[in-house]
Amino acid sequence: MRIFFHLFIQGLLNLGRNKWAQIFTLSAVTFVSFLAGLFLLLLYNFNVIVTTTQDKIEYQVYWEHGYPMEEVEEQWALIAEWDIDSVETFTPEQALQLLVDSMGSDFDPGHLSKSNPLPSTALIEFSLASSDSDNRARSIYNDLQQLPGIDRISYNPLQMDMARNWLNIVSRIFVPLIGLMFVITGLVVANTLKLNQINRKEEVEILSLIGASSGYIRLPLIITGAVQGMCGGILSVLLLKGGHLLVKDILYFAPLWVRIDFLPVSYVFGLVGALTMVGIISSLPAGRDHA
Repeated sequence: MRIFFHLFIQGLLNLGRNKWAQIFTLSAVTFVSFLAGLFLLLLYNFNVIVTTTQDKIEYQVYWEHGYPMEEVEEQWALIAEWDIDSVETFTPEQALQLLVDSMGSDFDPGHLSKSNPLPSTALIEFSLASSDSDNRARSIYNDLQQLPGIDRISYNPLQMDMARNWLNIVSRIFVPLIGLMFVITGLVVANTLKLNQINRKEEVEILSLIGASSGYIRLPLIITGAVQGMCGGILSVLLLKGGHLLVKDILYFAPLWVRIDFLPVSYVFGLVGALTMVGIISSLPAGRDHA
């Protein structure tokens, strides 16, 4: 164990040798990681925008005209407890007021206000993002039909088909692009770290000639590569967060109202962890070739 800690400290001390080479290596790793994180941030927000705007399905539920409002309100409370995103309700009076507002100031609702023909209404919105979206949509529809006093339930089948198509397109593009980004980033970072290890080629050869074991030679190199990859990932995340703070509200205006979100914690740890693993893997050949 004492030897392990000695080699671990030695790997950290290696970062202080040939400082300019270490600085250039860390800068290159940070820059490449920042570009990868920026691309990941764009992909993530694109995926969020698509899934939140294209996978929403809405049922319009109409109660029978004149059905008691007390029972309707009880059903509204029951629906709000279901596994749905939101429910918006309208009494006959509220529905009439919305109709009047949409018709303009020249419309006179006097003859309608005396005998309001509009029923109680509810707009129920839910997402198709889950794996059992078809069963969920059918279940909600069946549950609504079983409620007493329901006159009809309306929805747009084309909207449902478009939502499924959007989700399929995003799922088929989003994951492969992230995988491709990590592969390219890993190759660039690994090559950068390997070039940095070449500076220590003579030291490794000397250790090998005096009989140093393979683990004694390779472990400090692995520690150095891991720290370089991890530090580059952390610095790139900090730069990415700084850039995010500057542009997060750049699209938050009418009619877009789009706020750019930062990467989730799992993505951040995944990026830093991946770069740390790349640093470890890229350091293995440098020690193996001369050990």
